[in-house]
Amino acid sequence: MLLCVDLDGVLYRGREPIPGVGALLTERVAAGDRVAYITNNSFLRQAEYRARIESCGAPFATASLLTAVGLTAARFREAGVRRVLVYGAPGLVDELRAAGLDARATADILNEEALAAWGAEGVCVGLHRSATERELLLAATALRAGARFITPNRDASYPDPGELTPGTGAAVAALEAASGVQAEVVGKPAADLISTAAREANMALDRVVMIGDSLETDIAAAGAAGVRSILMLTGVTSPDDAERAAALGGSTRPTRVARDAEELARILAELRAS
Repeated sequence: MLLCVDLDGVLYRGREPIPGVGALLTERVAAGDRVAYITNNSFLRQAEYRARIESCGAPFATASLLTAVGLTAARFREAGVRRVLVYGAPGLVDELRAAGLDARATADILNEEALAAWGAEGVCVGLHRSATERELLLAATALRAGARFITPNRDASYPDPGELTPGTGAAVAALEAASGVQAEVVGKPAADLISTAAREANMALDRVVMIGDSLETDIAAAGAAGVRSILMLTGVTSPDDAERAAALGGSTRPTRVARDAEELARILAELRAS
């Protein structure tokens, strides 16, 4: 099987590993499964992903890593957009630059005159906990001037240790309200990341399992891609939310639900046997 594994809320919360999940993934790879990490995260760099994954005892060298930021960069390039204003954390700027774009943070633009002189062709939003009103103004100004608005995700919350904090979606909503421009969102719940992982692994969709903690992104993306899904209750979704989703059905109804790594291990063994 190909296990498409979300990171935040499944493998770790902030910098704290979810107990047992990393070791379980290592066991599954040894048993012949493949792993692809797929994430909507918009503020980490490639090296930071690797460090967090390996610190959890999870396999990295034998796995693939597909990010919504990478897909966002590809969409900008396809649209012929090179100069991208980033209303987000430094990691997002670095990743877009690594993908060949001329990305600059709103914090590094002096004023509206400097913005106009540079000529931003696109705007990207990421999780940005220290954003200022001036940065929001600059991003809105670029959008009102015609810049293309593409963002990795619209996640409402982010699972920090012990709490849920506002996610990228809060910044996206603020910028949409300030500019009157609707964002194009490329990460989950769209099917692209899962479909790409299956294609790169040369794996049929009936052998793919999405493991995630969000009904609205991970499980919905699995439904859009036509693959099985396991909802982890270690991140943003509560048991009550999971029960409501099961009762309602639809695209956010998971195939199975796991409370922890031990239950996840049993479910994966059952799915592999079937």
